[in-house]
Amino acid sequence: MSTKTAQPHDHLHASVFSRRPLMTGMAVGIGSLLPHAFLSPEASLGFAAVLIALIAGIYFGFAVVNGSSGQQLIEFNVAGLFAVAGLLGLLYWPVLLAIAYFAHAAWDLAHHNRARFSLVAIPQWYVPWCVVIDVIIGIGLLAIWHRSGVI
Repeated sequence: MSTKTAQPHDHLHASVFSRRPLMTGMAVGIGSLLPHAFLSPEASLGFAAVLIALIAGIYFGFAVVNGSSGQQLIEFNVAGLFAVAGLLGLLYWPVLLAIAYFAHAAWDLAHHNRARFSLVAIPQWYVPWCVVIDVIIGIGLLAIWHRSGVI
């Protein structure tokens, strides 16, 4: 009797996110936009600001688990910059929130192994998954806020 444990590359035990990053990324991106249809403009801005900070902080988590102290420092500071962008977008210029989501998509792409930057290693499926989410949210926020008169 074999007591083999599931490995991350084991297709039968891999998460649906890793097996279908584009499909699940679209679902998460659209799902992240749904609350904005029911929130006041102020609450929508606040939710978008909190979410970009949360999304950016995930890379610091990857760095704590997989990275060097230098990579942890980079990811911590970049997450802080996204949090500041969220706050500035909330307080002064809502378009900055949408721009922050697009900028995070670029930060995702910088972590792709072929980019050759010395950034923390992340699962390969995570890059396209997060890019899709960021782009959907960025475009969706621009459309929702334009229609509601926020921008």
